[in-house]
Formats: sequence, C-alpha cells, structure tokens
Amino acid sequence: MPMDVSIFRYVDSIPENNINFASSAMRGMNPDGLGGADIEEQIAKLYGVQKEQVIVTPSNTFGSFFTLYHLRNKISSMVTITPEYPAFHYQANEIGIKSSMDNRISADGLDLSPWDVEEKTAYFISNPNNPTGLAWSEESIKSIARETEGNESYLVIDDTFSFFNGSFPRKMETGNTIILGSVSKFFGESGIKMGWIVAGRQIIDDMRELMGLMVPVISNAVKRRGSYLLSNINVYKEYNRKKLEDNSRILFENLDEYIIGFKGSIVNAISVERGSTKFSLSLMSEGVSTVPGYYFGSDSLVRVGIGAEDAERTEKGAKVIAKMISEWKR
Repeated sequence: MPMDVSIFRYVDSIPENNINFASSAMRGMNPDGLGGADIEEQIAKLYGVQKEQVIVTPSNTFGSFFTLYHLRNKISSMVTITPEYPAFHYQANEIGIKSSMDNRISADGLDLSPWDVEEKTAYFISNPNNPTGLAWSEESIKSIARETEGNESYLVIDDTFSFFNGSFPRKMETGNTIILGSVSKFFGESGIKMGWIVAGRQIIDDMRELMGLMVPVISNAVKRRGSYLLSNINVYKEYNRKKLEDNSRILFENLDEYIIGFKGSIVNAISVERGSTKFSLSLMSEGVSTVPGYYFGSDSLVRVGIGAEDAERTEKGAKVIAKMISEWKR
C-alpha cells in the first residue's frame, strides 16, 4: 500500500462462472420480507446503546467515509494496519487526511496487539480482520479505546464481520469509539445498501448536523428490509453456521498449512509468500476467483471467501488452489 489499481475494478473483472472465493459475503438465503419502522431501535439494542446513538447510512463504505469526513478537523492523522480493508486508506487520502500503515503480518500470522495511541489520531480496524478473519482480542480493543478517550483520538471499528463469530464486545464502553456495521455480509444483502454508525451521543449529534449536506435519504422500504433481517438474525445464524462449517472443513483439509485464520470464518488468507496478483490471475485462468493480498497491503497472501459457493464447488476450488500453490512455492 498505497495501491495504484482499485480492488473494485479488479473484482468487476472476475468471470461470473468462476468458483467464487472472491466474495466475502454469504449467498443462498434471501427470503422476501419487510419488518417494522424500528431499525434504529433494533441496532441500538444490539449494541446496548440508546436509539439516539445510531445513524443509518446508505452502506458501510459510505459510513466509513462519512466518519472520516466528520473527523477531518478533529484529527491530524489516521492509522490502520496491513493487511486490512483498503477503503479506509483510500478514503483518508481522498479527504486529505494523512494516513499511515502499521505492518502486522509476519511468518507467525497476524499481530493484533494494541497500539500506543498518539494524540488526535483515528485508528481504523475491521474486527474480525478483513482479509484474514482473525479477531482482535477484547483486551486489545478495550486498551485502544481507553487510550483514545484520554487524548482526543478515536477508535473506528468496522464491525461487519463480527456477526459471524459473535466475539466482539458489543456493549460500548468509551466515548471515542465509533462502530460501523452493515447487512451486506452476514445477511448477503448488499443490494439494499444499508449500514449504520454507532457512537457516543455527542459524536452522533455532531454527525447529524452534516447529514443533510451529504447523506442520501434512506428509504423506508430499505429500513424495513433491514428490520426484517435483524429480526431474523438467529435464522441466518444457523444457516450460515452450517454452510461455513462444511466449507471451512473442506478448505482446511486441502490447504491447512497455508491458511492464516481459523475454521468457520467467512474469510481466510492463504499465504503465497510473493506475487499475490499474479497468483490470483493464474487461479482465475483455472476457474477460481480470489482477491490478491496486494489490495490489502500484503503481497504475500490471497483472500479466500467461503460463503458464496456450495460444498461441491468449494471442494473443487480448494483442490485447484492446493495444486497451484504447491507449484507456485517450488
């Protein structure tokens, strides 16, 4: 990082008939249904906060951009890690916020220990991490959060993947933590474009003053669809658990020695040591789509998502990767 080619352009180039390990979302369960008009209350209950501490956004990506825009005059820099979801870095640069990357990848995996927090700095992370699926520990999260509150800094957490493992401490305990979420991954509903921001009351009140300037109106139909999804979270949880357990077992049976991550995660990183883009393109020519770690700031891995395909195609794709990676590392 920085990267000169957009991850979104790369994903758009993937053939539709390829075995889809590029997606980081679930697919296969999207029953029709609309809920009530209480989406903010449902999100607030999920995080243990008041309704007034929730803003519904057009998407999670928009939520992170809106958060950075809100913080632009309150911070002097933004820090994130590698490997990490690249939108944070792109957005900070677009707004004119100086950003830096803390390399956390090593031969032993991914180091998710706390930072020594600097003044007037925003720390952006996804939890669990995207692309590895590894979760930050509760101790690390709370340590960073406590320090940010004491020195005019902020911790921004993309919470989208936490639905898959339930390990994130959802109860907010600090005034300078901002949480971003979305229905796009766990519910496989990227089409309705709905996310949220959860933060302390003062932060949200300040954000609301900007909303009329730059936040598109989110229709009642979208909010009601989001309400339906959250109302049925346990149904999705059981469906996702079964599918991910089956696909993850297949992935680890074929690629265990190369995987950075843990069984049952929606995404894992496969260590390729070098040339992630070239390796991913060679896989694409064999009918398997992944995402190069290059886009996440680490050219030594590729991201594999296991929520889009059924078990039969997952096994076929895993065997292709196993064959290709053994040849790649010779």
